[in-house]
Amino acid sequence: MSKPPDSSASFLFRLLTSPALSLRLIRYGLLWMTALGLIYRGFAYIATSIPSHAPGDVVQYSIASTGVFGGLTLGAYFIITKLTRRFILNRFQPGWFGLSLIGVHIISAELMLLHFYGFIQVLGLAHLPIIYSKYASYIQQLPAWKAPIDPIIVALFSFSLYYNYLLYAVGLKVFKDLFMSQLQQAQLQQQQAELKKENIRLEFEFLKAQINPHFLFNTLNNIYSFSVRSPEKVGDSVLKLADLMRYTLYDTSEELVPLQKEISFLTSYLDLQRIRHDEHVRIAYTQQGVVTTQRIPPLLFIIFVENAFKHGIQATAQSSWVRIELALVGPTLTLRVINSIPAHQPLKPPGLGLQNVRKRLDYLFAHRYQLHITPQPTQFSISLTLPLDESVLPGDRAGR
Repeated sequence: MSKPPDSSASFLFRLLTSPALSLRLIRYGLLWMTALGLIYRGFAYIATSIPSHAPGDVVQYSIASTGVFGGLTLGAYFIITKLTRRFILNRFQPGWFGLSLIGVHIISAELMLLHFYGFIQVLGLAHLPIIYSKYASYIQQLPAWKAPIDPIIVALFSFSLYYNYLLYAVGLKVFKDLFMSQLQQAQLQQQQAELKKENIRLEFEFLKAQINPHFLFNTLNNIYSFSVRSPEKVGDSVLKLADLMRYTLYDTSEELVPLQKEISFLTSYLDLQRIRHDEHVRIAYTQQGVVTTQRIPPLLFIIFVENAFKHGIQATAQSSWVRIELALVGPTLTLRVINSIPAHQPLKPPGLGLQNVRKRLDYLFAHRYQLHITPQPTQFSISLTLPLDESVLPGDRAGR
């Protein structure tokens, strides 16, 4: 039995991924408390270059700068993350994304210029870090249209004081969105795998539903004819039919059944076919190897054997025959079914039943099996080789 997930890990996972309002508030709160803390510490360090060195000036500048640059970072964060989701994650349109970023940069540069004017006007150069005094005359003469391409605004103020913090916040958001995208893709793949598994199960149930009424109808007709012309065959036919119906109705609901039961089902089916066809068809069954405790998915053989009788038997032809060979060699089982083909019957491609059983084999054995179908002018043969090691069966592992 697997251990329950660690509660702390579960909370952290939900904190990162849950759309619940309370967890989103916690998530964004932690993000912006960290970002604002970094912004404040950065400006507190820059404030140490204020000429007056007055503690009040340091605190005043640090708080004012944190408010301005924190607000700019927060606004740009939401704009850029929306643009990233719209033009990168939802639909990949890098051209529109690039143009949008240029627009964000132009607006940011103009706001940087306004912040410079505002700080000088409100606080005064004597209460600002030396960097403001150094570039005051240059910035005050700078045209507004030139701000987005000016090296001082872009390289010094925008990048050093603004973009670094913005990249931190946006980087975390994009990382989270990419993680969520991968998580949703994994969940989608899991859902597709579950749907495929359910589809295989439904096809298997449909196969059982086809076997029961089709075979029951033919066998009851045969038993009726026996009651008229060969009463001594009726009792044995009814017992064989009861064995078959009991197996298909009650034993095949499990993922795996004992191999001996599957073989007994097959031999009972062949016995009924012998009674049905009497001397018109030669039916041979051989088995090599010892059956012990091996288990196998139910009703794997019947589609091949039933196909041989359905398409390879001509009741009026004495030369019709079916041969079934079952061999157990170590952990490997091989089934060969060969049947004659009536004269002048055109070769047909494998039917839907064989296609469905191939899909079922793909699911159960994950391509660790071999199925060869060989149509020839006078006979049709199939050869199925599969492992009896239960560890290769995904359905059995999933059910345990």
